[in-house]
This record gives sequence, structure tokens and C-alpha cells, in this order.
Amino acid sequence: MFEFLISVDLRDELSAADVAELRWHLGLGEAPADGLRIESGIRFAIEGDDGEPVLLDPEPLLGAHGPAWKIGRMLGADLERTSAGWHLEARQEVHVETLQEMTELMLWLYRRVDLGMVCPDGSVELARLRWYEDTESTPLMVRDTHVYWPQ
Repeated sequence: MFEFLISVDLRDELSAADVAELRWHLGLGEAPADGLRIESGIRFAIEGDDGEPVLLDPEPLLGAHGPAWKIGRMLGADLERTSAGWHLEARQEVHVETLQEMTELMLWLYRRVDLGMVCPDGSVELARLRWYEDTESTPLMVRDTHVYWPQ
């Protein structure tokens, strides 16, 4: 289990559909009526009456709110309009098996991050991750089409 911390400024160019979907991923609103455009979300399957797996609707990736299970303190997420664009903050517990499911959302955020957050090599420290037993966190770097998840 990882502690996932994100605090990122996004450019002002987010559409109403972008904001609605991002709010859904943060557990702050309903899923957009026209469907999800960011191909991500936690997916679960159950066994149907015929014994075949039935895929359930996706769950928000950063939508937990309330007491944390392993990392302590509280979980939450917020998206606020600022004078320069948008600010997203979240503290979540993320299971190691769901990190890859978060890749599309992280790439989507990377493409919309405020240009002041971009390093000279084009990378962005998008978040910080800490294994629940560790005291130090590591940066989650994103560049071009790659998310550098911890090993």
C-alpha cells in the first residue's frame, strides 16, 4: 500500500467535460453522462450467475475520503479554480496493483500541467509516493508518454 500525494497546478484550458470527469476521479461528483474519456479507473469483476466474469463500472482512482486504512490520518481530494487555472490536491492510499491503472490519468494530468511545473528535460514531478512502512517518499516523475512508477 502506498501513500499517494498530489498537489498540481493545471492550465486554465480545461473544458467543462474535463472538469466534470476530473471531479469524478476525485470522488467529488457523478460520472459524466456521456461516459469517461480518460481510459482509467479501478475496475472490478464479479462472477455472474452463469459463472462468467461480469465487469463492474469503473471506480474513481483518487476518490477515497475519510480515515486511511494503512497510512494513517485522513484521505481526501479537491479541485479548485484559481486565478491562473486549476489546482488539484489529493492524499490517497493506493494499492501497488492499481498503480498501472492510474497511468492514463497521470499522463492526462501531465499534458495539462501548468508550464511552470515542467523541468528543462520536459519531466514533471506530478506526485509523491511512500510505501506505508517507509518514512521517506519518492517523486512520481512523468515525461512524454511515460510514468515512472516506483519499483
